[in-house]
Amino acid sequence: MNLLIDNWIPVSLNGKSQRISLKQLLCNKQEQDWRMAALRDDMDLAALQLLVCLVQVALMPEDAKTLKKRWFEPLPESDYEKAIQPFIDWFDLLHPETPFMQTATVTPEKDNKNWASLQKLFVGLPEKTSTSASSNGFFNTSDEIQAVHLGDAAIALFQQATNGFSLGGAAFSVGLKGSMPLTTLVLSENFRKTIWTNILSKAFLLEKAPELLNAEIQQPTWVIAPHTGKQENALHIGLSRGLFWQPAKIKLEVKNGLATGFFKNTGMCSVPGFWQHPHTPIDMLRLHTGNAKEKPFLSARNDLPLWGQMLSFFYTNKQLKIVDEQQEGTSCALVVQQYQDNNTWRGKNIKLAIGGYVKGGSAESLAGRKHETYSLSTDWENKSAEMDHLIKIGLEVYKKLDWAMNEFARIAIDKGKHKAKESGFKKAVKGKAKQTYFDNSESLMHSILRKLAWDDDIANYQKQFADLARTIFEQIMAPYEHDPKMLQAIIESRSLLNNMLNKMGAVHE
Repeated sequence: MNLLIDNWIPVSLNGKSQRISLKQLLCNKQEQDWRMAALRDDMDLAALQLLVCLVQVALMPEDAKTLKKRWFEPLPESDYEKAIQPFIDWFDLLHPETPFMQTATVTPEKDNKNWASLQKLFVGLPEKTSTSASSNGFFNTSDEIQAVHLGDAAIALFQQATNGFSLGGAAFSVGLKGSMPLTTLVLSENFRKTIWTNILSKAFLLEKAPELLNAEIQQPTWVIAPHTGKQENALHIGLSRGLFWQPAKIKLEVKNGLATGFFKNTGMCSVPGFWQHPHTPIDMLRLHTGNAKEKPFLSARNDLPLWGQMLSFFYTNKQLKIVDEQQEGTSCALVVQQYQDNNTWRGKNIKLAIGGYVKGGSAESLAGRKHETYSLSTDWENKSAEMDHLIKIGLEVYKKLDWAMNEFARIAIDKGKHKAKESGFKKAVKGKAKQTYFDNSESLMHSILRKLAWDDDIANYQKQFADLARTIFEQIMAPYEHDPKMLQAIIESRSLLNNMLNKMGAVHE
């Protein structure tokens, strides 16, 4: 199974699933309306990122003019065939010496002690050989996936190494971005154009991140392995090597042409320093702390909806009209910077696919996953101040809902209704309000962003978030309304919420 030659990309066309090749995707003149159709939404984004990385390595355009041509027109098949020749052995999953993102020398140990079930490659799925909390993120059983197409295995290998947990042991970091970083990719008019929209030209990289092209080692880890147990400085890692960095030493178990598990040994090495990954926003303040263990790439947070970090997805701090302590020093991903700078897309609207996993309480526990698509209308480049204000409105309304829930729980506990379970009761009602508000505010934020007519609608935006908070409050109160002992807590906390929202200007009609 070769990712540059064979049919492995899972897509749907007119509702029918099929697999196509990268050549078919990039060279087909009919511009079929293919849509990614991987096993889950996070794997859809992982597959897209994998494709972008493949094209970035094998078909990087020299300059903006070449990139524009490739975006507008399907690639001639002869150009594709010529370009991939130097890289064919790198991207073969079953190559005897350089299997894609694997270590050829890893073999089964006695009694298969180094074997792991296939689901360990799929972040959040329970797997037979682990009892960690991260193994129960999304599914209830350990046999949801027992065998997959090698194309799906390639996506899982890439996702695990680039955006998931470490498989190499505690000392070996995941990817080059730490554990569970966010990915931001620009979406375009169709599948093929989306790929090229996220390909950085050589000229752009020489201007923005020349170290990626000038680094000493460009070959991926399965071609030139890091020195086991030692460090490999990020400054020595080139673009190709970094995009496909694999810190783990693993080898797929393949039976009857399907991946059924994998074997693993202790990981390879740790990586001090900063490697500027093109697909993830950077917190520049964290970057300059000097803490070698502090990775500066943004991750999804459990205490914020994804839109709470939205400025970092679209802007760098030099673009922000309002710079505060939270946003100062942020830098959007290189693919977004190029989209803004390139004449091909300047003045157009922008749509970003954003996704990542949310860390749990321990190093390798998982609290969930977040995947959203944000669209901004034309002139989005000049609306950072409006977006900053909008985000603050949404978060301020949540704080007031949380305060009201805290007051409800306090009064209920004081009345003796829940004294025996004080902490659990308060945590439950506050947690439910938070989760419901964050979940429902995503669709509200999307609807606002699509037009973002700030001059006339600021009061309306405040009202929409406030109405959402009031609705959620009433939903949570509903089970307690017929309990006389809870009536005072409901009345007082409702009054508190309304007073706070009214002071914001979001008066309840």
